[in-house]
Amino acid sequence: MRRWPVTDRYQCFAPLYDALACEPVYRPGRLAGIAGLRLRPGQAVVDAGCGTGLNFAWLEAAVGPAGRIVGIDASAAMLDQARKRIRRHGWANIDLLNADLTAIAPDALAGRVHEATPVVDAVLATYSLSVTRDQGAAWERILALCGPGTRVAVVDMQLPTGAAAALAPAAALACRLGGSDPSAHPWALLEHDAPDTEASSVRGGHIQIRAGTPRSAAGR
Repeated sequence: MRRWPVTDRYQCFAPLYDALACEPVYRPGRLAGIAGLRLRPGQAVVDAGCGTGLNFAWLEAAVGPAGRIVGIDASAAMLDQARKRIRRHGWANIDLLNADLTAIAPDALAGRVHEATPVVDAVLATYSLSVTRDQGAAWERILALCGPGTRVAVVDMQLPTGAAAALAPAAALACRLGGSDPSAHPWALLEHDAPDTEASSVRGGHIQIRAGTPRSAAGR
């Protein structure tokens, strides 16, 4: 599947992204992923591929004003929209980093994140790994952010199954328009590295949710 460069694709659509994001369909996956992180007030969470900040309100509710949120995205245009969201809500505990998870050196990314928060309690990746050029490289960068006990949640898409399989053509079109590969199954990366992975799905299996503690985050 041909992948558009992330920054090129979203440069045009960033101002319209929230209106086109089909949140009534995809929000339940976001909420399930955040719930799987088991965040507590005062903790720090990285939103890997944060886009316009659609996760921020629920992450804020979980970590509170004493917590920290670090949003990372490769698209400067999407981060501009995220900044507008932050200003509208008056949030003072969110840092944004413009970085490509498939390109920046793992140590360099970790260094930039740790400038904002010395400890990363959780990492969230919602609908972001399936649009990357190299999900293995992106996963390596996510693992570089993890310390002992860091919990990770991956939320992404595949074609609907079972009784919902009739909706597969519509889901495939939505994935194609968004640049997502529904055959990528990026949650398998977490399953491989986290023996305690918890799995769930919504929307007829179209949205897959995984949460766990990677072995690298447990001190392997």
